[in-house]
Amino acid sequence: MKFLLATTILVCAANAFTFPRHSTIPASNTRLHAASGPPQYDKIEATLRHAEKVDNGNGSSVMLRIDTREAIEYEPGHVIALEIQDAEDNTLDADSKTSTDAQENGGWMRGPYTVSRSTEHSLDVLMKVVGEKSKRFASAEVGTPVRFGGKFKVPILEGISNDTTKRVVFVSTGVGVGPCIGAIEKALLEEVSSFPPIDLIASYRTEEEIVSKEHLDRLQEKHPDKFSWKTIVSKEQGRLSSSDNLKELTSTKFDCEFDNTHYHLIGNGQMVSEFKQGLQKAGVSDDKVTVEMYFNHKADVDAEAVERIAAAVMETATASVV
Repeated sequence: MKFLLATTILVCAANAFTFPRHSTIPASNTRLHAASGPPQYDKIEATLRHAEKVDNGNGSSVMLRIDTREAIEYEPGHVIALEIQDAEDNTLDADSKTSTDAQENGGWMRGPYTVSRSTEHSLDVLMKVVGEKSKRFASAEVGTPVRFGGKFKVPILEGISNDTTKRVVFVSTGVGVGPCIGAIEKALLEEVSSFPPIDLIASYRTEEEIVSKEHLDRLQEKHPDKFSWKTIVSKEQGRLSSSDNLKELTSTKFDCEFDNTHYHLIGNGQMVSEFKQGLQKAGVSDDKVTVEMYFNHKADVDAEAVERIAAAVMETATASVV
C-alpha cells in the first residue's frame, strides 16, 4: 500500500500521551478506561528480559528486550504505549508530568515508543536514556513486569511500494535508527528478497552514541548488493544537511533513478521537517516520502538547509536523466 506523506509526532511528555483512536491489538488482560485524554487500548502483560546497552560507549541508548506469553503481531515502525511501574524508592518528582500521569495510571509510567523488531512472543524497543521514564526502564532488573498496548502508525516496510521503488533511503537521527535496523533485517530475509536495496544514513551527535555498529557492518558485508550504511557524527562533521554530508544522501552504489527512490525520515523533528520540505521542493512525490518525528517538532526550519537538500536531490535527478 502507499503511505502518503504525513508527520507522526511522538511526544513523550505524559500530558501529551495521545494516539490515533484506533487499535488492532487483540483482547488482553487489563484495559485502560478514560473519559477523556488518552484513548482506551488493551494492555498486554509482559516482562523485561534485558535492557541492553547498544551504543558505542556511553550507555545512553538501550534496547529493551521484552517477552510476553500472549501471542502478538508487530512490525518495525509500529508505535506502542509502553508502561512500567515506578520504582519502590519512588524517586519521581511529585510535581512532574511523569509523576502525575503515573498516579492517574495506577502507578504505571507510560509513553509512546516505536517497535524496533518483534516475534510472536517478544518485542525490542530502542530507547534513549534521557528522562525519568527511560532511566527507570534502563535500570530495571531482569524479570521486571512491563505492559504495553495499542498498535499505531504504518510499519516502515508497509509504507514502501516494491513495485515502483528501486532504492530505499533511511535517514535517521539518534535512536530513530532502531526501527530502521529492524526493517532492514526483515527486508533482507529470503522471503522478501525482492525488496529494493537500502541505503541507511544514521546521524549521531557523538561517536559514542553510534548504535549497533558491528551488527550493521555484518549485515552490509553479508548483503553487499542489498544494503549499505554510513554514519554522520555531527559534532565532528556538522549537521546532516551540510553540503558535504548531503553527498552521503545522494551517492549510492545501487542502480536507481530520481523517481523510483523512496525516503524514510525518522528522528529529530527539525531534521525530519527540513528533509521533508527539501524533498518536496526537489519534486519528490509525496508517496515516496514517509516520516516519523520523535521530538523537537516545533523547531524552526532552516530555510538554507532546505535549499541545500533540494539542490542535492535535484542534482541527482539531473544526473540520472543524463
